[in-house]
Amino acid sequence: MNLDSKIPEGPLSEKWTNYKASQKLVNPANKRKINIIVVGTGLAGASAAASLGAMGFNVDIFCIQDSPRRAHSIAAQGGINAAKNYQNDGDSVERLFRDTIKGGDYRAREANVYRLAEVSGAIIDQCVAQGVPFARDYGGLLDNRSFGGAQVSRTFYARGQTQCQTA
Repeated sequence: MNLDSKIPEGPLSEKWTNYKASQKLVNPANKRKINIIVVGTGLAGASAAASLGAMGFNVDIFCIQDSPRRAHSIAAQGGINAAKNYQNDGDSVERLFRDTIKGGDYRAREANVYRLAEVSGAIIDQCVAQGVPFARDYGGLLDNRSFGGAQVSRTFYARGQTQCQTA
């Protein structure tokens, strides 16, 4: 029996772009007829629900915590990685891709990880637009740090909730 991973064909850097270009769109008149269930209220779930709702879909969101603020994205130590290269330390989509594959013990689906690295900067921008309270430096810009063994500063975090301030 062969497993179908449903990963698009083509070169790694073009798989999801080519796939997206060939997908059928939902007619705007039909959006209210589609019910979408989102499970989880962390950054991914809450952003997906907000974005789909803004596009006109009916969205129901469920969480198992007593409050959405208890979601792993808020309560966990760490943050979210993106290849924005704010610190000018040589970060890039390719470097984030390699680090993420290595960090996952080479078990992740490469096409999916590459796509995540590709859109990581836009994910941070969307989170900021939706009100995620990321830490900021004294100049008001988004702050980031090196985390989890990364050699570059690419982790955006929410100060006062997901990290202890160190000198």
